[in-house]
Parts: sequence; structure tokens; C-alpha cells
Amino acid sequence: MANKIEHLEVLATEIEKYMGGFDNVETLTHCMTRIRLILKDNSKFNTEALKQVEGVKGVVFNGEQQQIIVGMGTAAKLFSVMNKRMQGLSVSSESDTQLKLLKKGFSIRRMLNTLAAIFVPTIPALIGCGLIMGLINIVRLVAPGVVEQFPEFFKLLKLIGSAVFTYLSIMIGVNTAKELGASTSIGAVMAGLLAMPGLADITLFGEKLQPNSGGIFAVLMVVVFSSKFEVWFRSIIRESLDLIVTPFVTILVSAMVALIVFQPAGHYLNQILAQGVSVALLSSGGGAVATGGILGGSFLFLLLTGLHQGLIPIHAEILQTFGLNYLFPILAMGGMGQVGSCFWVFLKTKNQRLKKTLIGALPVGIFGVGEPLLFGVSLPLGKPFIAGCIGGAAGGALMAFFHVGIIIPFGTAGLSLIPLVGDGQILDFLIAVAGAWIVGFITSMIIGFNDPEK
Repeated sequence: MANKIEHLEVLATEIEKYMGGFDNVETLTHCMTRIRLILKDNSKFNTEALKQVEGVKGVVFNGEQQQIIVGMGTAAKLFSVMNKRMQGLSVSSESDTQLKLLKKGFSIRRMLNTLAAIFVPTIPALIGCGLIMGLINIVRLVAPGVVEQFPEFFKLLKLIGSAVFTYLSIMIGVNTAKELGASTSIGAVMAGLLAMPGLADITLFGEKLQPNSGGIFAVLMVVVFSSKFEVWFRSIIRESLDLIVTPFVTILVSAMVALIVFQPAGHYLNQILAQGVSVALLSSGGGAVATGGILGGSFLFLLLTGLHQGLIPIHAEILQTFGLNYLFPILAMGGMGQVGSCFWVFLKTKNQRLKKTLIGALPVGIFGVGEPLLFGVSLPLGKPFIAGCIGGAAGGALMAFFHVGIIIPFGTAGLSLIPLVGDGQILDFLIAVAGAWIVGFITSMIIGFNDPEK
């Protein structure tokens, strides 16, 4: 344990040195595998030096954000170390810097980064509860008699597993308000309001209100509005009245706007999304297979540009609408195709440094953490990246053909999804994964690659 802690301290020191120090940091956040930095002066960021640091698996500049890939689990621990140092040096807090960023105006890149910051903190809860639900499904499949023998216990497990989905909208409301520099408690209230069962007993302007009818889209729109309104109203109200008047006016105004405007708008967006998914992914014809192939083959490009972050609320909405998310398994095949293409590289390369990278990156890639393979192997070599995309297209087409879905909106990918796929779909899922591996491997074998000398 001490060695791991010491390694994190050393890694934090190296990153601090090559990013220009904590005084150069505008915001410090993280996702499952990356430390994400927005810097005041990007010229102080030494990309090449960081790539040589032990423990750094890749460095990406995404719009205004520097992303340092350190791997699953390590990112959260390293963030804690860096954040503690940053606060100890009295550098601006995250809430302060968020307010500074709000003044910069709107940009697509900033919106995508904000979406990621809203949903990424929910991933541990989603995976934990999802695995509990998956455990129930597996026990029901392999030993149905156990479930019948202990019905109350498995009923309790199901209740525990479904807890995150019951309160997911409130978690999103809290995270959205936090990212926009507003009161997290008001964000929770506004998100919770849209789900209150009592709405079903109210008729407004001749229309009966429906709890949860706007889904995740409505929650995002409502809390963005309430947060913006709160920050604006606080800026014009006298400080002596702020504590009492601002929450009262914000909740009252936002609630009316939410129920009259945003919940109906969210409901309309949900209907469009449901129709689109039904036609594009759940139809029985060749259209679903073709769509799955395009999505599986193009996902790595979305990952490189950061546009995949814009799909996060769509994942959540598909799950809420259909009970399973049919999009995420298709996209996950992009990483599986890459595993197949890189396995051919592993067999053929004579470069010991590259082989060492592959020995570490292939196992985690198989279980769904693809950044080490993407940024350490396939992208620098070029041709294996293309082969991986072709393999991903094959896997995505098979996933769409079998209509495989998962019981959480998003999370890790690869074989780690096995406990999370829908009832009776494990074999179909494995066939699609194997298809991505095999096609990626064969394509990489056909087009080859230039083995680096150093």
C-alpha cells in the first residue's frame, strides 16, 4: 500500500512540474481514466516530457482541455492527491474557477466537458448497483432454485441494485448545479420535483401533469435554467436579502418554468429519441445492422474528438425509455476491434518497448479500458487504428443484429460488461465481441503496420 501511495505522490509531482505548476491550473477534474486540466497558459505544458513519465499512458489535448491518461482507478486516486496539493497552495477552488469559465460564454467543447463532469461522478454508483442487478440475473440463470428458496433476500438485493436508478435524476441535478456554480440543494429540489408522484393528481392548463415524463433531458434543462437564474438573481439582490429571497424566487420561478416548458419539451425529445432508436437499432431488417456497423466503426473517432461525451444523456434516456441501453454495447465494440488489431501487432513486433506496452495494455483493453492501446499503440502506428475501427464495425453490426442491451446507461466496456447485459444475452454479447476481435485481427494482418525501430 505504501508503494502505491508513494507512486501517486511521485506521479503528481511529475505532472505538476510539466504542467507549469498548480498556479497555472484553471480547473482540475478527472474521469474514469484521465486527469483533466484547463490551464491558464498551455505553452507551459510539456506534452513530450509527460509522455515519458512512468504511469502516464498518454496525453491528449482536447479543445481547451489537457487530458493525462493514467488508467482506471488511478485517475480518481491521483486526482485526490493533486487536489489536496492544489488546495494546500491556496490556488483558486473549483467553484471559483467554474464561475470564471461561465463568463467565457458558450462553446460546444465546454458544453461537452460540462456534461462529462456532470455524469462521470455517477459512474461508481451505476456500476456498483448494476453489478448487483447483474448478479441477480446470473443467479437466476444458473441456479433459479436459489432465488426461489430465498425470495425475500433477492427482493432486497433488487431493491439495493435499483436504488441508483431511482435517484439518478437527483444526483444529476446536484452535479449540474455544482458545475454551474449554483446551490446543489436547489439543483436536487428541481430534479426531484419532476419525479414527484403527486404531479399525476394535478391538471395545469387543461393538461394532466406526468411524473418523469421529461426524463433526463428535462432534468438537465430545468437545473441549467434554475442554476443560471440563481446566479443572475444573486448578482442583483441586496446581500442582506440574498439568503431568504434568492432561494424562494429561484425555486418558485424555476418550478413554474419547469412544469410549463421544460418537462413537455423533454417529453417531446424523448419521443423523438425513442422513435429513432426503434427504427435505427431495434428493427429486424438490415438497417439496424448497418447502423450498428457505422456506430461501432466510428466510435474511436468520436472518442478522439471528445464528441462521445455528448452521448451521455442519450445513454441515460435510452435506458429509462426501454429498460436496457442498446447503444452503449455497440459503441463499446470500437475498443474490442482495437484489441484484435493490436494483438496482431503484439505477435509481430520486434520492438521490445512496444511489446512491453502491449503486455500491459491488452489485458485492460480486453476488459474495456482502451486508452492505453489507443494512444500508446494503434493511433501512433496508424494502420492498426484503421484495422481496429473495421473490427469495431463488425462487432457493432453483430451487437445490433442480436439487439444486445445493458442494464446501466454507461460505464466500462469490453468483457467487464458481461454481468450487465440483459437477460439471456450473454452468449450473443460474446459472439459480437469475438467478431470484433477476429475482424480487427485479420484486418491488421492484411494491411500490416510499420514496426518502429526504437
